[in-house]
Amino acid sequence: MDSYLKSVIKKISYRQRNKYLNTLKLDDTYALSLLQPLLIGYDIIPFTGASLRPFCLIHILNDILINDRRTIIEFGSGTSTVIIGRLIKKNKLTATLLSIEHDEKWAQRLDSLLKNEDLNDSVKVIYAPLTDCHLAIDNNKWYDMEALTKQTENKKFDLVIIDGPPAWKDINVKARYPALPFMTNKLAPLFSIYLDDVNRLGEQSILNLWEQKYSYKFRITGSSLAYYRQGASKLTEPFIYY
Repeated sequence: MDSYLKSVIKKISYRQRNKYLNTLKLDDTYALSLLQPLLIGYDIIPFTGASLRPFCLIHILNDILINDRRTIIEFGSGTSTVIIGRLIKKNKLTATLLSIEHDEKWAQRLDSLLKNEDLNDSVKVIYAPLTDCHLAIDNNKWYDMEALTKQTENKKFDLVIIDGPPAWKDINVKARYPALPFMTNKLAPLFSIYLDDVNRLGEQSILNLWEQKYSYKFRITGSSLAYYRQGASKLTEPFIYY
């Protein structure tokens, strides 16, 4: 391949990536405006590259409100944990959130934030270190099963959010696979499952494995969030292009 052709391909790839990123920015700017009632008047919380995008977060908040989700579990704690807690308190919802976190210091920090805002009655952060797990694939580690089983025993969840553990390195791209196998017998008759970061190859591979094993058909929205709904759930996307 000559240098000119390589240059053309590089420019096209660059423009396509810029177009993709600009679309995400527009989606997130609109979503941030919808999030203002849960941001203004509160302490500032960190929004980082590891956080759920505002678009994805609004989608999940819509699901909680529209489909009356009551028992929520989240793998990977962060901005979403606090925002969901604020929604539950502000709207006086009869919902609870169980958030699973592998980083002990971060779990303690979040627990402090939740207590400061009097959210710990409805939101509980559980520290579960990453360990060897029989549900994991490709030699990945997952959350400590003993800690998880203790907290989820005899419970049925109608909303599952999977945004952890970290899976951005080549060695752990399928680290989030065990979430659905672990949750299969802990799901309510009507439920939603969300997997973040499906713009990455690892999460795309996980979706394929889940769909083959469980016959679920996930939809992708906002380019990076996959979701599956069981039962007569109503539309929750912030906006659609069709």
